[in-house]
Amino acid sequence: MAATAASSLSYGIGGTQILWVPQGLLEQIVSTHSSYQTHHVDLQHLVNLISCIFQNATVSSSKGVEQYAQLTDMINKLETVDGMRQALENIRNLSCEMSCCVSTMASSVDETTMQMLRRLKDYSWNAKVVLAMAAFACSVAESSMLVKHRNTDPIAMYVETLKGHRYTTTDFTVLEHIGLFKAMIDVANTNLAFLAPSISRIPKEVHSIKDAIACFPTAAYKILRIVLQITSILSKKKDHFESTIQELNVLANEVSHINNILQEKLTLCLRDAEKYTYEDITIRITKISISEFIDKIMQYVRTQGFENLRNKHLLFLISDLDISIDEIKALNWLYQRNDQMYEIVWLPIIDLSMSYDVKRFWELKQLMKWSVAVEPTRVEADVVEFVKKEWHFIRQAIAVSMTSAGEVVCQNALPMLWTWGNTAFPFSDKTEEILWNSIDERHGWKLELVLDDFIVPELRSWIENRTTFVCLFGGGDISWIQEFTEKVKYAAYAAGVTLKLVYVGKNKAKLGLSKTDLSRDINVIESEFRWRFWTKLESILHAKIRRGKTTTAYKTDVVIHEALKVVGHGGKGESWAVFSMGPDPMVTTDGETGLTIMSNYLNWRQDTTGLRFLEGVKHYKEVISRDVHGCLKVHLPVLGRVPGIMVCPDCSKVMDMFYTYRCCDE
Repeated sequence: MAATAASSLSYGIGGTQILWVPQGLLEQIVSTHSSYQTHHVDLQHLVNLISCIFQNATVSSSKGVEQYAQLTDMINKLETVDGMRQALENIRNLSCEMSCCVSTMASSVDETTMQMLRRLKDYSWNAKVVLAMAAFACSVAESSMLVKHRNTDPIAMYVETLKGHRYTTTDFTVLEHIGLFKAMIDVANTNLAFLAPSISRIPKEVHSIKDAIACFPTAAYKILRIVLQITSILSKKKDHFESTIQELNVLANEVSHINNILQEKLTLCLRDAEKYTYEDITIRITKISISEFIDKIMQYVRTQGFENLRNKHLLFLISDLDISIDEIKALNWLYQRNDQMYEIVWLPIIDLSMSYDVKRFWELKQLMKWSVAVEPTRVEADVVEFVKKEWHFIRQAIAVSMTSAGEVVCQNALPMLWTWGNTAFPFSDKTEEILWNSIDERHGWKLELVLDDFIVPELRSWIENRTTFVCLFGGGDISWIQEFTEKVKYAAYAAGVTLKLVYVGKNKAKLGLSKTDLSRDINVIESEFRWRFWTKLESILHAKIRRGKTTTAYKTDVVIHEALKVVGHGGKGESWAVFSMGPDPMVTTDGETGLTIMSNYLNWRQDTTGLRFLEGVKHYKEVISRDVHGCLKVHLPVLGRVPGIMVCPDCSKVMDMFYTYRCCDE
């Protein structure tokens, strides 16, 4: 949290006198701090570790078996915490600076304190305190280890001598007795409590949080300075240590006094936090314009130092933390092949009234090949509200396309990306219109529309070889799949064509069968490739709906007819098949019809071998499908706005529309 110099003029009043510093020094302290904190880590893990180190330092090596086991477990957990690598590097640097300070004149304490603050400029004031405590704990752990092994391990004695600790007294039970360790843990926990989501929801103009923020800079400065003083005292030789017990006691009391002041302010903040629920905040949110929104996002970006975003076409990827891993992988593939035409910036949106899954955020961040605007809790409430109301963000991810000049040309470019890939750049409505106009509505239902090189790398060779017969199919009925594929294999062999069987599962949510369930000659599309296939079909339908191709053009638009059938069958987990050959339009069937066609191949095989095989499939399907109507249920995710009217591809009736609320994939 930031603080201004003017806000801290009352530090010398009453019980807060210990936090008073001259105005010139205060301004120096504040100048070391970045207003936008870009380094975040779960500090609770560090506080637990600091406490454990202090406890272990006060027990002998023979009595500390349980404590050592606990410490080992904490260290193992610490290594799995996302964002901890940067924090540990800062802790190591702080520890080195502290060691250098104690080896020089005492007058360097103030200078070293400022250096430490500058090193931690990208952390909040509260986080600075915890990291400084961790650096001190590092020194304590090192000294404790050397002392405990100085009489049993020659190497420990040598290292202790080389580091100048050979004649120092490091009886850490004294520090425990005078309450120094407890005071340090208490002040670390208090600073940690100020970072809780409930506190961050309090408006900054509320007196309690305003008063607390005002004292953070000097509190952090004072605590870091005390830590340096303690480190210096502990480094003194044995014959001087006895005379410094009182000095250590005074410093322990100072830490406790500072903690008491922070605790009082924390109590007031917690009381106010109960008054400010997320609902209260949303009522008070000031509506912002699109230019103000963009300014805020770019401000997030600038604080991260992303020079590669300057004068670039940007896609703002907006999602919650439930965005699928498959979606990220599919988008990564496109992003890494876009020839630097555009950059992606992720804006993570969370429920500000609740704590969020920090581990999940860092997992997603590490997967993404692009930039992340800011940590979720740093996204301001008016930004969240703008995204929801103006760009209709609900739960499904959207990607807002913005030119290098700052013009928003599409509120959600993801359907375009999934359908056309990078060919859709610059992802404007005009570009999409041109791409769809290049597709013949009567004959555009082709293999390259529903597959791409990401899903099937061999796609181009299949299309170019006009004697390659491709059969896409889906569903979860293993008996149907076994019978159907056997019949297709026989018919393709008899017709003299090369067969490619491709299984794409039930649908995006229901994975269906795996490679181990099916024969080796079936290409099984799995993971993010399967997700891409089904999302591509959904995106085609969304585009058709937005362009008004649902009621006026249902008689001529074959693409929407056939895409509806596949998505409809997939939505119910039913079997279906699509047949393709070369560049010709595909033939779509439900599972029963597809099996009937291939089972009866001998009845329609005349003059349908070789290049005419697909034509024969199409003709026989028309013969056996007359006057047959199977009901369809199509489930489409809401990508921003609610979809429009949809017409049944079989009977041409307007389909009923229902709202489905679902918390997770089935």
